[in-house]
Amino acid sequence: MTAFNAIVKLTLRNAMRSHIFQLLLALLVLCSVALPMTVSGSGEGARAYIQIALKYSLGTVGFILALSTVWIASLVMTQDVENYQLHMVVAKPVSRIKIFIAKYLSVVLLHAVLLLLAGITIFGVVLYRYSKNDFPAEEKQRIENEVLVGRRVYYPKPADMEKLTREALAQQLEEMRKAGRGRVTADAAEMEKDIRNGLSEEMLRQRSEVLFQKFGEWDYENLPKDLKTPIYLRYRLYVGKVDTEAQRNTTGWWVGYFVERKQNTGAGVEEQAIPVAEEDYTRTWRPLSSMPEQNYAGEFHEKVLPASIIDKDGNVSLRYANLDNAKDKVYFQTIDGPKLLIKITGFTGNFIRGLLVILLMLMVYAGISCCAAAAFSMPTSIFTVLSYMFLGSVAPLVMTTSQLADPSKYTGYWIGKVAMLIVAPLQEFEISQKIAGGELVEFSYLGGLFGEYFLLKAVPFILLGLYLFRRRELGLVIRK
Repeated sequence: MTAFNAIVKLTLRNAMRSHIFQLLLALLVLCSVALPMTVSGSGEGARAYIQIALKYSLGTVGFILALSTVWIASLVMTQDVENYQLHMVVAKPVSRIKIFIAKYLSVVLLHAVLLLLAGITIFGVVLYRYSKNDFPAEEKQRIENEVLVGRRVYYPKPADMEKLTREALAQQLEEMRKAGRGRVTADAAEMEKDIRNGLSEEMLRQRSEVLFQKFGEWDYENLPKDLKTPIYLRYRLYVGKVDTEAQRNTTGWWVGYFVERKQNTGAGVEEQAIPVAEEDYTRTWRPLSSMPEQNYAGEFHEKVLPASIIDKDGNVSLRYANLDNAKDKVYFQTIDGPKLLIKITGFTGNFIRGLLVILLMLMVYAGISCCAAAAFSMPTSIFTVLSYMFLGSVAPLVMTTSQLADPSKYTGYWIGKVAMLIVAPLQEFEISQKIAGGELVEFSYLGGLFGEYFLLKAVPFILLGLYLFRRRELGLVIRK
């Protein structure tokens, strides 16, 4: 361990002497302190100020640390080779595997410390400005309930496409029989395919747009049944077109489906613990506000729902009635909600989970960078990893060549599909939006990232880097 520790110390010392690292460190300090201190919000009140401060500072810190990881990993892996220092080290009883692992852990350790310091700074500055600013009591309460919190997210239940396909196919076949058309059975397979494709387009359209004086409907499952705290409905809608530009106020009405047990009318009779029949429940659609509400399109909104909206099976059903003054369509994107949020933990615990996501990202890119540096020179290594990061950013977009019908028919879909087998998209580790929105960073989410991107993608690169570094011929490195 003496040799291992010595390599770690020397690696850290060499990394901190790099001028590029010092520049990135200065930018890191600037983003950790200056952004939360100087951001002024978007004119939407104190809540928007806190959200923007968290989102910009965390997002920028994560990006700077990712770039720093690529640079330092490439530097420490190639510098010793190009400066002939590694020749003296490998002449001693120190394996190249131990050297590689020591350098990888050094890069991770260095950036973990920087991430911890940046996280503590952002956390302290945001809470300091929040406590010192003279926000109204109502606005402070809203910030504590919607931003400085960790809330579990429940998404709408997806449509049962198989059931819809079977029903539509049966209806169309019955209409063909009534019309006297023959060879119905022979045509059924092709018809089923056409119906399935048509339903995919129709369901996507129905779930994204709400016509004037019509309503969109969403169902949710597996919510806590005996919840005592309020539920928050988070959504963003667009009017006229799905574009953040040129949006305006629109009018609508949220309606909830309430399933409630009827009151016991027996006087002086204690309620017994017996099963309640279905007829002992009332089921009604009720507006969630006394009047239709004005919402500015293109921005996120949150609405408090009563816990009683959850039925006895843990289900919730919601509708949004479009009452737009200009009679335009209203659009809801799946990624923006509507989704339900319930408080699980406080802000501190959720913030720490967010930092763990960023740390996991740094571990992944440190391994990939060390692998590239084990085979190439420093400039080539940096270019290779940056190209890898760029490919990871565009591969999901290439896969969406067609969101309807059968995307597998498109070449772009298969290119993106193959690329996704090896890349670790930077956006998959984007956690600032969750933290700023008060959304809980689930341990299952952390575990999924660790398994998919570190174990299945980063570890193979690390093993490949070990092999390449062990087989590298140092005598081929010639000083110019």
